[in-house]
Amino acid sequence: MIPSKQPQYPLSVASRAIGHLNEDRYALEHYTLSETDPKPSLLTMVTDGIGASRAGQVAAQLAVDAVTRLVGQSDASQPSGILQAAIIQASRLILQRSETRREWKGMGSTCLCAWLVGDRLYAASVGNARLYLMRGERLQQLNLPRLPEKNAPAPRKDADGLHGYLGAKTPLDVDLRLHPASGGRPSLRQQGMRLRPNDRLLLCTSGLGDGLLPGEIAETLAASPIEDAAEALVQRGLKMGLPGDLTAIVVGMPPATPPLQARRSRRRRSLWRAGLVALLVLLALLAWQGQPDTPDLLGPSSPTAIHTLTPLPTHTPSR
Repeated sequence: MIPSKQPQYPLSVASRAIGHLNEDRYALEHYTLSETDPKPSLLTMVTDGIGASRAGQVAAQLAVDAVTRLVGQSDASQPSGILQAAIIQASRLILQRSETRREWKGMGSTCLCAWLVGDRLYAASVGNARLYLMRGERLQQLNLPRLPEKNAPAPRKDADGLHGYLGAKTPLDVDLRLHPASGGRPSLRQQGMRLRPNDRLLLCTSGLGDGLLPGEIAETLAASPIEDAAEALVQRGLKMGLPGDLTAIVVGMPPATPPLQARRSRRRRSLWRAGLVALLVLLALLAWQGQPDTPDLLGPSSPTAIHTLTPLPTHTPSR
């Protein structure tokens, strides 16, 4: 993929922590697929560090750096597999680094990635970050968060018996299941779901996901333009006195544009109307020029010539 400096999707991001070190990290990476395929692509990502002292912050940043680098080096041919492999490799890197310094021992990070390729969504998560879809006035959680224990060197196991954080010594389970946009059971088949114009995606770490009710999130998103939505969610959390780190990314799909065939049809109709108007104007001018001159009522009149295609009869004097 080719990095792009021009944002291709409307979005906003905000991250706050009150009274302590913010262990959340995030990433927003814009791409085009290739020189021959200008389709836009956007990788969004939030991580939440786990561990004492500054270890959680280190792990969260390592996760962001590793995943964005590996995804950026890919050809985007298999987005779900690329995300899964990148997260697993980031987890191994965090584990290796955790063994190099005693204060980093046991550090880890949650991770949520949402990768847009055109209007297709691919997502992967480890831990308890939330991915929401806002379609119209309806808010739906798309992912199933794993639940690691916050701020502990060795997070507990979740309900499936799997450690839900990057940096764990046990095999990592990257959750690729997504709920259908219309509701229903989560499935791997939902990877690559097509988003609609004006859809909104929200990625948030557990501070907001656990602290705000779905109705409060939906209300805030509906009342805020995309450029202000992430900050509005974080500010609402701060006013409620939510503990922990508060991070949100809001991404919007562009408004609908007419299909190419419809645009061409409208253009043809416009050209046809313009041509008809020009023809009518031309005919009116020709008709006006063909009318006889109006006699001057104040001056002497002159005989009017007779135009005819039939010769007038002539009288020859008889002998």
